[in-house]
Amino acid sequence: MNRYAKWALPLLVLGLMTYFGWGFTSALSRKREEAERIHTLPACAVTPLSGGPIRLAATGRPLVLVYFDPDCDHCQREADELRQNAHQLAHTDVWLLSAAPLTALNAFAQTHQLDTISNLHVAHITQQKAYDTFGFTSVPDVLIYHADGSLAKRFRGETSVTAIANYTAPLPK
Repeated sequence: MNRYAKWALPLLVLGLMTYFGWGFTSALSRKREEAERIHTLPACAVTPLSGGPIRLAATGRPLVLVYFDPDCDHCQREADELRQNAHQLAHTDVWLLSAAPLTALNAFAQTHQLDTISNLHVAHITQQKAYDTFGFTSVPDVLIYHADGSLAKRFRGETSVTAIANYTAPLPK
């Protein structure tokens, strides 16, 4: 019995180290794939409040994507700040994306008066597509793209409009 215990403990430790090492490298690999996928604006269709699907693409203007939930307090504060400081992002296209139903998004846009800002759009994206395309897992999550479609910055959590505006400036030539 003692002989088996002498071999079992090192084998158990080796097995646990292998298991955790594999999990760690798998997680790193997934993060690396996500970073490469969002490095340039990925092709994605979303459904704005106005109806029919629209494809998000580089338009020659900076683009800000905010993944949110209408019931999230942080998201509500961020929406209010976006409305109040919209002038700081006047040269930027801003898309608020959510997996919530269009009726809830419409009510959110009206409550926070987002429909009064011409460059700010609210749209539906499925939770699976949000994860697969942009790696969105929690709210709020902000991706900022330069005018050429390259990723400028990612913020996870509530982010001030001033911080967002710092990354929407034109690229130096």
